[in-house]
Amino acid sequence: MKKNRKHGTEFKLQVINDNLKGFSINSLSKKWDISTSVIRKWIDHHGSDGEKGLSGKRRRYYTKEFKLTVIRAYKDNGLSLRDCCLHFNIRDQSSISSWIAKYEQQGLDGLNEQKKGRPPTMKRDKSISKEAKSLTRLEELERENLYLKAEIDFLKKLDALTLLKQTQQKKKR
Repeated sequence: MKKNRKHGTEFKLQVINDNLKGFSINSLSKKWDISTSVIRKWIDHHGSDGEKGLSGKRRRYYTKEFKLTVIRAYKDNGLSLRDCCLHFNIRDQSSISSWIAKYEQQGLDGLNEQKKGRPPTMKRDKSISKEAKSLTRLEELERENLYLKAEIDFLKKLDALTLLKQTQQKKKR
């Protein structure tokens, strides 16, 4: 079975309607080449939220208190991961599994939201923000003076290199 395929809401509804017409989950799994657990998940979400439960939701962020409530419901009330997902309207069981693991390893601090993605590698330079501000006339002149000195130094170095190259060519002859 292929992984990481995205299915539209219409397709999911078609699979669910086929199941309601009497086709078994296993036969639908073979017909559409989709795992049975995915089809069960679609059926469960459709049963609890209707068509809204099938639409691709954006990433949701859960508070520490909400995560703790879900973990307690799982542990104290004996709910399964699947039941917790349906009861608390959470998309994936893996989210709850990771919350439980973090809670058991790190306690309440493990449930804090963590920044995702790659950390920025470069810090903003304060001189850049200073350039964004309007410079005074004196600062503009100082900046221009530095630029001209650098240009003169570059031209002197270029002249010295060309002179050196010419003398080397004369010595070879």
